[in-house]
Amino acid sequence: MDPVGDYVPTYLAQLALRDASSWDALQERLEAFGRDAGLFDELRVRRRGKTDVDPFQVQVRKFGKGVKGPFRNLVDVGYGISQVLPVVTEMLRDKGPRTLLLQQPEVHLHPSAQAALGSLFCHLVTTPPRKRKQLIVETHSDFIIDRVRMAVADEQHDLKPADVSIVYFERLGLDVRLHSISVDRLGNIEGAPPDYRQFFLEELQRSVSY
Repeated sequence: MDPVGDYVPTYLAQLALRDASSWDALQERLEAFGRDAGLFDELRVRRRGKTDVDPFQVQVRKFGKGVKGPFRNLVDVGYGISQVLPVVTEMLRDKGPRTLLLQQPEVHLHPSAQAALGSLFCHLVTTPPRKRKQLIVETHSDFIIDRVRMAVADEQHDLKPADVSIVYFERLGLDVRLHSISVDRLGNIEGAPPDYRQFFLEELQRSVSY
């Protein structure tokens, strides 16, 4: 296993060739996330032979209004898909690790896909204990944080305030101060320092003042 997920296309191709039932289950989960994120509707492995050493492509396609688009090679679509697919695969595969450390998984994803990723996080930490994951995520995405807060407030996925821990890094000159922030049962942020989200609030005020 490598930290950037370069092995994932080969893993998917081997799974599709060797273990059809496991591949079908994983394919269904990946496609569900793809649709929720607005990234793709179908995913398949297209082989150019019948053995592990034969060439293959991991392909995705989108649906329009009553129309199915063409399958496209993963390397020919937006970088967001190829960047997030290894992350999602590692989280969703049956024999994947129980604890994952993710560094800015939102990179190259549009806001709705970032939000969908937040929902997936919430689902994975509240599944039955045998499949439950522990996720440690470094993120700059308000969309991920907000989706987690809303999941607590809406009582989705059985996510409780105790299941969520946020550490905010505040820059003070050349130093950094860490703040432990919590989420209450209504999804409100508690324990945040005064400058938490201050930049976004100032930008919003500027935008509505014109």
